[in-house]
Amino acid sequence: MSDILILLSTALMALSVILAIASLARTEPPRGAAIAFVFGLAAMFAGAWIDPTPFRVQDLGLSWQRLLGGDIRL
Repeated sequence: MSDILILLSTALMALSVILAIASLARTEPPRGAAIAFVFGLAAMFAGAWIDPTPFRVQDLGLSWQRLLGGDIRL
Protein backbone atom coordinates (compact mmCIF):
# COMPACT_ATOMS: atom_id res chain seq x y z
CA MET A 1 0.00 0.00 0.00
CA SER A 2 2.84 2.39 0.74
CA ASP A 3 4.14 1.78 -2.80
CA ILE A 4 0.87 2.97 -4.27
CA LEU A 5 0.84 6.00 -1.99
CA ILE A 6 4.40 7.03 -2.89
CA LEU A 7 3.61 6.73 -6.61
CA LEU A 8 0.33 8.62 -6.18
CA SER A 9 1.97 11.40 -4.18
CA THR A 10 4.74 11.81 -6.74
CA ALA A 11 2.25 11.95 -9.59
CA LEU A 12 0.02 14.47 -7.82
CA MET A 13 2.93 16.75 -6.96
CA ALA A 14 4.23 16.62 -10.54
CA LEU A 15 0.73 17.36 -11.79
CA SER A 16 0.50 20.33 -9.42
CA VAL A 17 3.57 21.90 -11.04
CA ILE A 18 2.01 21.55 -14.49
CA LEU A 19 -1.31 22.93 -13.26
CA ALA A 20 0.45 25.88 -11.60
CA ILE A 21 2.30 26.78 -14.79
CA ALA A 22 -0.90 26.52 -16.85
CA SER A 23 -2.88 28.63 -14.37
CA LEU A 24 -0.23 31.32 -14.17
CA ALA A 25 0.04 31.43 -17.95
CA ARG A 26 -3.69 32.20 -18.07
CA THR A 27 -3.22 34.76 -15.25
CA GLU A 28 -5.56 32.83 -12.96
CA PRO A 29 -4.90 31.79 -9.35
CA PRO A 30 -3.47 28.26 -9.20
CA ARG A 31 -6.22 26.76 -7.05
CA GLY A 32 -6.21 23.37 -8.75
CA ALA A 33 -2.45 23.16 -8.37
CA ALA A 34 -2.69 23.90 -4.67
CA ILE A 35 -5.36 21.24 -4.20
CA ALA A 36 -3.32 18.64 -6.12
CA PHE A 37 -0.23 19.51 -4.06
CA VAL A 38 -2.10 19.18 -0.75
CA PHE A 39 -3.53 15.78 -1.76
CA GLY A 40 -0.05 14.67 -2.88
CA LEU A 41 1.42 15.77 0.42
CA ALA A 42 -1.34 13.96 2.31
CA ALA A 43 -0.68 10.78 0.31
CA MET A 44 3.03 11.06 1.11
CA PHE A 45 2.35 11.44 4.83
CA ALA A 46 -0.07 8.50 4.72
CA GLY A 47 2.58 6.37 3.03
CA ALA A 48 5.14 7.39 5.61
CA TRP A 49 2.69 6.55 8.40
CA ILE A 50 2.00 3.08 6.97
CA ASP A 51 5.67 2.27 6.31
CA PRO A 52 7.91 4.17 8.74
CA THR A 53 11.14 3.50 6.82
CA PRO A 54 12.39 6.68 5.13
CA PHE A 55 11.59 7.25 1.47
CA ARG A 56 14.52 7.40 -0.93
CA VAL A 57 14.69 8.26 -4.62
CA GLN A 58 15.37 4.59 -5.38
CA ASP A 59 12.01 3.69 -3.82
CA LEU A 60 10.20 5.23 -6.79
CA GLY A 61 11.86 2.83 -9.22
CA LEU A 62 11.35 -0.12 -6.91
CA SER A 63 7.69 0.81 -6.46
CA TRP A 64 7.18 0.90 -10.22
CA GLN A 65 8.84 -2.49 -10.57
CA ARG A 66 6.64 -4.02 -7.88
CA LEU A 67 3.51 -2.42 -9.36
CA LEU A 68 4.22 -3.61 -12.89
CA GLY A 69 5.32 -7.02 -11.64
CA GLY A 70 2.06 -7.53 -9.78
CA ASP A 71 3.69 -7.78 -6.37
CA ILE A 72 1.59 -5.01 -4.81
CA ARG A 73 -1.53 -6.08 -2.96
CA LEU A 74 -4.07 -3.79 -1.37
